[in-house]
Parts: sequence; structure tokens; C-alpha cells
Amino acid sequence: MTEPLLEVSRLAVNYGAVPVLWDISLTVNRGELVVLLGSNGAGKTTSLRSVQGVLKPKSGKVAFNSKDITALAANKVTAIGLSLVPEGRGLFATMTVEENLQLGAFSKRARKRFGENLSSVYELFPILKERKGQRAGSLSGGEQQMLAIGRGLMSDPEMLMLDEPSLGLAPIVVSKVFKVLEGLKDRGLTILLVEQNVEVSLAIADRGYLLENGKIAFEGTPDQFRANESLREAYLGL
Repeated sequence: MTEPLLEVSRLAVNYGAVPVLWDISLTVNRGELVVLLGSNGAGKTTSLRSVQGVLKPKSGKVAFNSKDITALAANKVTAIGLSLVPEGRGLFATMTVEENLQLGAFSKRARKRFGENLSSVYELFPILKERKGQRAGSLSGGEQQMLAIGRGLMSDPEMLMLDEPSLGLAPIVVSKVFKVLEGLKDRGLTILLVEQNVEVSLAIADRGYLLENGKIAFEGTPDQFRANESLREAYLGL
């Protein structure tokens, strides 16, 4: 039987008095790549930030590795193996590539495998090794996204969440980034991916969820998404 690594149960989140998420429930099984789809404003980023502990839910539960992490602070969530690569990358522009990577390994868990993880990141993204002494703000958009992913991997995660990694990137760079994500999945890393690039996401996903107006509107395999006529018209352009 497949083992859930992440379980989100009936999560509700407000911004002030304004409801943003209503009773969101989803699971990500160990070793899966699950994509969370939806238009702008649907609640995708809020969902990830709530799972990570950046936002505190009004109600509901988040469990990771069968442990309730709903009340944990974001740094504590990262320290137990659940890492978020945020939208916009969140890099320290004036710091070097390697200094940004070092910041990803802040936890005791990550420090134990610092050298191994740094070598792995440089193997995945050779350009980062070439530019390790260069300021992060001087990198191209694609290189910055690689650095953001690399910093997330430096935390030694069991599960990696990514928020719109293709945003603002040229198609050829998007293809490279998604090839890396597929490779990470093949290595056994569990991934929850938020994306608007529906077809590219479904091409590497095991399952997906569709958010509409803060609620789960559909869930299924990539084939089930493609077979749904209304979804094909609204999101796949078919």
C-alpha cells in the first residue's frame, strides 16, 4: 500500500477576515510528483505557504510523515525534511551562489550532509559550480531558478515543494528545469509542484489537483485531466 508522506485535511485559511482556502484536502504519497494546478488567485501559493508553516490556517490539519505539523514554524518544517522553493525564488542577490546554497543547509539535519548535498547540487546544475563565486543577482533568470532549487535541495528534504518554477523563463529553460524535476523524482524525491504550465506539468506528474476559487475542483491522473472535456477546454486549450 502506498504511504502518504504529506496529508492535508480540510485546511481553511483566511487573509484577515477574507477566506482564501475552504476545506482543502490533498495527499502526496512517498515518491510521487503531484501537481497543484489553477489560475491566478485560485489559492495555490497560499496552499503551499500554509503547508510550510508560513501562514497559519483557520482550521484543518497538516501532517508530514504521520506527524501533525500544523502549528510548526516554517524553519522547523524545513528542518524535518519539507522544503519550499518559493515563487520569485527569494534569493539573496548580493550574496554569492555558494553563500546562498550554504544558507539552505541551516538545520542540523542538513549540516550533517552538507558536502554530499553540495556536490549533488553542482552535479545537477554545473553552471552553478562555474558561477559559485558570482553574486546571485547577476545570474540569468534560469540560473536563479536553478539556484533556488539547489538551495531547497541543500536542506536535505524528503519532500520538495516548488511554487511556479517556470515563471518568467524561456521555453528552452523551462524544459531544462522540468527535466531536472523529473530526474529528482526518479531518484525518489517526493515533489509537490504548483504550476500554471499545465501540459508540461502533467507530462511529469503522477497525479494532480485543480484549485478553483480556494477549493479543490478536480483531482486525478494526467490521463483523467486530459479526458475531462471541460478541463481540456479551460486549462489545456484543446
